[in-house]
Amino acid sequence: MKSCSIPTLSALVLAALTICSSAEVTPNALFCDHMVLQRERPLPVWGQASAGEAVSVTFGGETQKVVAGADGKWQVVLKPKPVSKNGQTLVIQGKNTITVKDVLVGDVWLGTGQSNMDWNLNVTDRKDEILKMPPGTFDRIRLFKVAETGADAPVTNAAGTWTLASTEEIMKFSATLFYFGEELQKHLPDVPLGLIRSSVGATNLYSWIPNEVRDKDPSAEYLRTWWGNATKTWTPEKQAQRDKETTGYFAKVDELKKAKKPVPATLAKPGELIGPRWSRRPSALYNGMIAPLQPFALRGQIWYQGEWDSKWDWVTVYHDLFVAYAREYRARWAAASGEKALGQYPIYLVQLPAREPEDGRYWPYMREVQEKLASDVPDSGFVVTYDTNDPKELHPREKSPIGRRLAWLALGKTYGQKIAWRGPKYKGVKPVNGGLVVEFDPGDGELKSRDGEALRGFEVAGDDGNYQAAVAEIRGNAVLLKAAGVPKPKTVRYAFVPALEKPNFFNTAGLPAVPFRTDGLPLPGKGK
Repeated sequence: MKSCSIPTLSALVLAALTICSSAEVTPNALFCDHMVLQRERPLPVWGQASAGEAVSVTFGGETQKVVAGADGKWQVVLKPKPVSKNGQTLVIQGKNTITVKDVLVGDVWLGTGQSNMDWNLNVTDRKDEILKMPPGTFDRIRLFKVAETGADAPVTNAAGTWTLASTEEIMKFSATLFYFGEELQKHLPDVPLGLIRSSVGATNLYSWIPNEVRDKDPSAEYLRTWWGNATKTWTPEKQAQRDKETTGYFAKVDELKKAKKPVPATLAKPGELIGPRWSRRPSALYNGMIAPLQPFALRGQIWYQGEWDSKWDWVTVYHDLFVAYAREYRARWAAASGEKALGQYPIYLVQLPAREPEDGRYWPYMREVQEKLASDVPDSGFVVTYDTNDPKELHPREKSPIGRRLAWLALGKTYGQKIAWRGPKYKGVKPVNGGLVVEFDPGDGELKSRDGEALRGFEVAGDDGNYQAAVAEIRGNAVLLKAAGVPKPKTVRYAFVPALEKPNFFNTAGLPAVPFRTDGLPLPGKGK
């Protein structure tokens, strides 16, 4: 009998070699000790064996059998299972037997994106509080971290392993995703949670899309042109030289460490070349870090990304590319189990936080795109975060409010619980006595100034388009705006800046208003 344990990428490579030589039945690395299976959904279980080998999978009193194909691939789909807080055993049998122990049944969420999803909890706002919690606090939460892997074709096996949510493992895990899970656990105490982290810092959306979207979808037309131009100067010779420089860098660092000397700031690691071996090339991270997870049954996905696309060219194409991303992800996850793609895989986005004006010039426009996606992508939503952080931090340490808001969103939309998750949102505007009355959906509560002072962040403009700060007064579900220098205001915007100082427009549930504008102007061009 074997117990599943695949701790490292190196071990995965060795396992792959073993499969080829011994032809033992081997499941995808997701099917490992301490895992969580998704409740109340068809459950695909898959892996590799000898061509034509008979494979059986037994779990929860059910056995499904299949014969591996000519390529050695096999898959069964178990019937939906109810919640189980007690560890069970999943048995996979072919010529050999693999026993996966301590399997819980609950909800599984995927967290993906770039560095703000990737950031570990040990550098965030509630580190000390989590460290003080007694052992066993999070026994029903299990963690899976996908190792950074780039590939040109879809990888078949996930690089990672399930772990218990011990303090040590929590500190090394995604802060945003863990805080999301922690809040879910408070409201769903009897439902085990599996959290899968698949994220890489400094990545564009294009790194996470399937090859077919990259090569054929109309949404990726600009990407194809950009990539063709960006790689024109790449040559094998340049790559060889960069590899030599990188090898030399690591050799020097090792030499200094052995000599117990500090690494000087002047010794910089050579950057990667944009080319066919670039780790963040289009579709590379989808192939290496998402494809091997499909079609593992999930409850949904949270997405924290957009910083790297908040540049003039990428903001303009982000919406359509994300729509294609969501469509393809859902279709590929649903296909194996026969489920419908919509209504089964919610995607919840994190709207960008505050950023300094110089670096965040296009951040208000990306926030606008993210809000639109929450309407245009079915079964999705977003959380507002511009009030949570110091704009000087590209990587805000304040991850717990973001995780909590994501959980409230999921609890309200996915789980149907009565919980406050909606902040004030713009509905319409009309002129009145030299001012404007802006109507709002107040969300879950009533409009409120959080600090009791006049609302900050509203601006109005006349025909000339020159915005000036407006005096704002709450009147029921509306806000009256007037500006002395704009006698006939035509347009309004709120918090449409990289960072708003001391935002105070909230509702009584403590949730911030959604940024907006009414002018509909295109993005300012490069250099303007």
